[in-house]
Amino acid sequence: MYGGGFAMLPAFLGDLFGTKQLGAIHGMVLAAWGLAGVIGPTIYDIVKKQTGSLDTTLIIFASLFMVALVVSILMKISIIKSQNLKKLELKMVS
Repeated sequence: MYGGGFAMLPAFLGDLFGTKQLGAIHGMVLAAWGLAGVIGPTIYDIVKKQTGSLDTTLIIFASLFMVALVVSILMKISIIKSQNLKKLELKMVS
């Protein structure tokens, strides 16, 4: 699973954002991926030590996943709007 996601990431980012700044975008995604790999287990450990339960940890991570879902949806809407504006501008120039 990890290798498949890692291998498909550049193609996914190219489809989503275009290839003009693909290297910079890919670098930011990999940096965030690495940061999440450090911060995620740290949050888990802190919450587990303070509460003594995994229930709170699961609620926190479920909340973070919901935030990520909302951000992803808003990002996709923004990209679609931007692409539609670009198409409209090209039609007006033609």
